[in-house]
Amino acid sequence: MTSTTYFPILISAREAEFHPDWVLDRFIPGLAVGYSFGPPFGEQMVTWPDLEKMRVSRRTVKRQAEETLYQAMSQVRIHGQPPSLMLSFEGLESTVLLVEEFWNDLAEQVPGELVIGVPARDVVIVTGSGSAPGLEKTRRAVGRMFFAGGTQLLMQDLLVWRAGSWTPLPAAADQPREAEILLPELDLPEPEPVPTRTPEPIDQPQ
Repeated sequence: MTSTTYFPILISAREAEFHPDWVLDRFIPGLAVGYSFGPPFGEQMVTWPDLEKMRVSRRTVKRQAEETLYQAMSQVRIHGQPPSLMLSFEGLESTVLLVEEFWNDLAEQVPGELVIGVPARDVVIVTGSGSAPGLEKTRRAVGRMFFAGGTQLLMQDLLVWRAGSWTPLPAAADQPREAEILLPELDLPEPEPVPTRTPEPIDQPQ
């Protein structure tokens, strides 16, 4: 089974409730990290019975998934024009949230603090806290996705990058929230530290 390839996938707490057999690790409140077999990734998630059958540890799956993610980072692209940009990453855009080095670099290129909307597994919208038009556009895009519904929804709150981690950005007091869905917290183990690696250069049309 050494040829098996794994990849980390972000999972909402709401989705995880329906799949208690999935192997999950805590990420931030409302979101967890699952692990997918592949390629293609995202179609079959690793379960506890899988680990037992293959005789591999959770730690091994996590480590190999992280290595696969870092090797694939050269495929990440940034599209659009300010005040908001979009990530492109083979339909797994939200997984890029796990790569600290990428966001530390990008944070230097936006006005104010780095802010993102991650309404679905394949959608990440990037802006800065210093851009009122960018924040408004991002909130509206996230709200529309949740209002429309669909599969693989993740988080309605915007996230801000602070001190090397993601935290929810308080919604504007005068900003109505459409189709609000409250996600419960997952009772999962704390994540293990991710080895520091430097991803390959990324083409970023700004």
